[in-house]
Amino acid sequence: MAQQNNGEINNFSQLIATLEDGSLNADLTDQISEIVETLNDHVQSFGGSPSATLKLKIDVKLKGGVMQITASNDITLPKSPRSQSIMWSDGKNQLCRQNPRQRDMFADVNAAETRAV
Repeated sequence: MAQQNNGEINNFSQLIATLEDGSLNADLTDQISEIVETLNDHVQSFGGSPSATLKLKIDVKLKGGVMQITASNDITLPKSPRSQSIMWSDGKNQLCRQNPRQRDMFADVNAAETRAV
């Protein structure tokens, strides 16, 4: 007589494959692909050794003889570096794009005020 399988889950990979009717497994697969793509793109654009994290949390609750299993997952991707801006502060504690203690080298020059040398 053949042994009957009552839908037993014998290992972790079977559990992941069956949770949420397979949608958790599909979501995790998509997120791994997103991580790999993002890391490769980051290296191409900025170099370095970027890293990412995929967190999986499985809550198991026994209620009325039934195991209620709820999974949650989250990914953390590397952030692209931001560019830097240079500014100065003036006497009124306001930011300026030009040094207020330096003359403007590119100011419009009035031709009437110039003289031949």
